[in-house]
Amino acid sequence: MQCLKCGNDFNEFYECPLCSEIWRDSGKFNRTITCFEDFLIAFFLAMMVVMVLMQVVMRNLFQSGILGGEDFIRHLVLWIAFIGAGVATRSKAHVRIDMLTHLVKASTRKYLDAVVDLFSCGVCLILTVASCQFVWIEFQSHAHSAFFSLPVWALQIVMPLGYLVIAIRFAHNSINGFRNAFRGEIK
Repeated sequence: MQCLKCGNDFNEFYECPLCSEIWRDSGKFNRTITCFEDFLIAFFLAMMVVMVLMQVVMRNLFQSGILGGEDFIRHLVLWIAFIGAGVATRSKAHVRIDMLTHLVKASTRKYLDAVVDLFSCGVCLILTVASCQFVWIEFQSHAHSAFFSLPVWALQIVMPLGYLVIAIRFAHNSINGFRNAFRGEIK
């Protein structure tokens, strides 16, 4: 089959080994989520660029700005970062501390990668709970942003959702890693 993103031909995997894009054999749900994530990142990035440009033009030409614009831009960066982290985990392009994997044999490395993904899932679940508590505190404070009087908790809800998505992706990667290690496949 051929990857729709980079054009690489591959046969055995459900994701492209070159760019790690999940497409054809991953099912309609995964393809829909992938497209939705890609759309959200592009949309929020475009919105952020437009807001920054409007701020610069308004400050230079009219000596004013958008009320709460800087705060809204900071929250857009937060949304882009968490959605981007989910995409990086999906395509296995996230930052890894893998010093130990270079010291072990290839057969052991498969198991070690799956254990690291499982550990990362646990850490993300802990961070999901902590960020839920943080958003709950913001909800109880009834704080609002100066930008269209949006509730601050609604702007920060991406934190628990993002950590949850990342945890699910790490769990999925770990399950696939153990499955492939037991089958003897290298992926």
